[in-house]
This record gives sequence, structure tokens and C-alpha cells, in this order.
Amino acid sequence: MKINNPKDGESALPFLMKRIQEWDYTVPLCIKLEKYDDGRSLSQNALFHVWCADLSKAFIEKIPTATKENMKLMLKQRFLGTYDVKVGKTVIEGQVKSSSSLTKGEMVYFMDNVYHWARDNGVLLKVPHDSEYARLQNQQEQ
Repeated sequence: MKINNPKDGESALPFLMKRIQEWDYTVPLCIKLEKYDDGRSLSQNALFHVWCADLSKAFIEKIPTATKENMKLMLKQRFLGTYDVKVGKTVIEGQVKSSSSLTKGEMVYFMDNVYHWARDNGVLLKVPHDSEYARLQNQQEQ
């Protein structure tokens, strides 16, 4: 929950109290207050999708299932991991984690892994100099 000022905080209290009261205390509750960090940017996400298309083009002749969507899933599985969903007694295993909840910094780390994996597999991905990914990468190196 993003709070910009004390008044926003006051407005959020009833919602927070309701959640606290409804919590299943068989597992303790942890409440963290931390600096707000914007999630990954649309620019980062768009570049990742371009990379998935480029990787698909590079591999599709030898690996017909290397579609853009399959490359995206494979890279997320490899570098973000998976999780299991439990619905009652049913467990749905190996759901690929999404990149939508990553912070900008986490997305840079993920994209760095993708970039190096691609290079190690013979594909040089383009990084536009004016992209947010390049800007954030340069900030980390300084």
C-alpha cells in the first residue's frame, strides 16, 4: 500500500485494522514499513519482450517450440523460479513466477541474467543506449 502523507495513512488504518482482525493467526502476521519503490517499468518490460522475440528468432529453426511466449516462460522459470498453488487439497505445482511484481532493480538483475544467458548461448541482445534498462545498469556500475 502506497502512502504519500500522514492523511493517506489515517485513511488506510480502517483497511489495515480489518486485515489484521481477519488474519488467521495459526501463522504469525508480519507488518513491514518500507520506502515505496516503483515496480518494474513499462520500458524494461517492453525490452524484455523484444529480447524474447530476438531469442525466438535465433532458436526457432533448430527448436520449433522456441516461440516468443515459450522463451519468455523458460527465462522466467530459469531466473525467477516457480511456486506451487494450493487450492484445498489440490496442489498445482510449478507455476512460473511473474515479473510484474519486481522492482526496477530486481528487473535489472533478472534482465542481466537473461542477457548473459543469451550471450553464453550465442545470441547478442541489443540494449538501446537510451533505454531505462541501460540507464539503471549504468547507475549500478557507478
